[in-house]
Amino acid sequence: MSTFDKNEQDIHDALSQITVDESKLAEQVKRRLNEEASNTIQRRMRQPMTAAIAVVMSVMLFVTVAVAAQGGFDWFIKRFNPSFGEIAEPVEAYCEDQGIRMEVIGAQKYDNMAVVYLSLQDISGQNRLTEQTDFQDGFTVKMNTQAQEEAKGQTDEIVASFGYGQKMLYFDEETNTIYYEFTITADADSPLSDPLELGSFLIYFDKRSYEEPISISLSDIKEAETVSIRRGQIWGGSDLPDDLVWGRGSSDLPDDLDELTTVLAPGNYAPMPHGEADQWISNIGIIDGKLHVQTGKLLHKEFGSTDPNLNLKTPDGYFINPDYVLDLYGDKDCRLLDLEESDYGDAAYRYEEAIFSIDTEELDGYNLCYAGSVYSGVKGRWKVAVNLSDTSRKMRIITNDIPVEGHLFEHMTLSPLGLQVIGSYTGEECMASGMSMAVETADGVIPLHGGGGSLNSQKKTFNLHWNTEAPLDVATVTAVIINDTRIPVQSN
Repeated sequence: MSTFDKNEQDIHDALSQITVDESKLAEQVKRRLNEEASNTIQRRMRQPMTAAIAVVMSVMLFVTVAVAAQGGFDWFIKRFNPSFGEIAEPVEAYCEDQGIRMEVIGAQKYDNMAVVYLSLQDISGQNRLTEQTDFQDGFTVKMNTQAQEEAKGQTDEIVASFGYGQKMLYFDEETNTIYYEFTITADADSPLSDPLELGSFLIYFDKRSYEEPISISLSDIKEAETVSIRRGQIWGGSDLPDDLVWGRGSSDLPDDLDELTTVLAPGNYAPMPHGEADQWISNIGIIDGKLHVQTGKLLHKEFGSTDPNLNLKTPDGYFINPDYVLDLYGDKDCRLLDLEESDYGDAAYRYEEAIFSIDTEELDGYNLCYAGSVYSGVKGRWKVAVNLSDTSRKMRIITNDIPVEGHLFEHMTLSPLGLQVIGSYTGEECMASGMSMAVETADGVIPLHGGGGSLNSQKKTFNLHWNTEAPLDVATVTAVIINDTRIPVQSN
């Protein structure tokens, strides 16, 4: 992985493009140009330069300026005019891995909230990036560990929590580059690190979606090969009947784990419409007058097929959803695992068995249909640390305990990116995230959006945030309005 900063890489690229005329330059200069770029630069700055070396340096500086003019922070702001461009400061730091360059173009941080302008570029020449390229669960943000340790001394447990919004600004097909705007918010108990450090260990290149029939003739379906399993071998599912619902007893497991039920035997009956080898129709057949369709999928893969959605299309074009779906897990020998004796790491395959209540004598003309997606991507290590200016003077903090409809707003922080609130509640449920939130300014009322964050139902506390659509001039705020409650904000 390359970790050059912007200037170092520009100089490195410039040197790689220079052709040296051996008849005019000393052999010593030629030798030095072939050495590692960063070391070459350091040595030359400490030693007297010959005229020839000075010429080479002037070429490198020219190329650096040219690259910055075409793709740096100022170019980015002028080209895309992003929502929070006026409060971001230039960064232009990047890293490379797996032929993908991740660059932080600009950013700004206000305590636990940040805005980041970031680009991804495929520099391998394979043009793997698309308009659907995404980080998903690979995106990471480093927390302030010292602040977390200090908070641990005051609370029983600290769980680092952050959320982010991702907006694609532009996809440049010619250079295979994507430009993003990220808004990031962390809980007060797990604040963002300083310097701000973000990255990813996964990049999803593309998503192919399918809604297609499966090439199986249902009129030929008969009784299938089955196996009897304990309830303890059912790991979960969706729309389960009452006798299979988890959590009716004192634990999260079915009440009677030893009671037997019948499911399809795992196999390899037919391919899926997408043709990927990581997912297939495992088995299909009739059990107790109901149609069972079992899919199989390889586990522990970062990319590939998503969980399938199956339904039946009737001869007159209507769709029938399964009554319920069972989740089963198998080892490398396709033996179904017991959740009392195994864990997720022991499984090699996941089986989902969909059960349809339908007249199995009249399946002619019905089609089994699949909906799902297939992702491509790459694993790697991208990480950039960003030093930013102190913005504490551009925030306003309100620490009065303010009651609003059974909720106590104890600590509020206003910043150009929005509002963050810490509080507690007394009812059965926290309703704060659904409250209307706005700020009153000298120029009018500005509504805030979001209400995301985290809740602790045991301690009945909440940590939520609301965002602005454009930078908020905190100095002009005269009040925070929560539903119909107006909370005055004193000027500094």
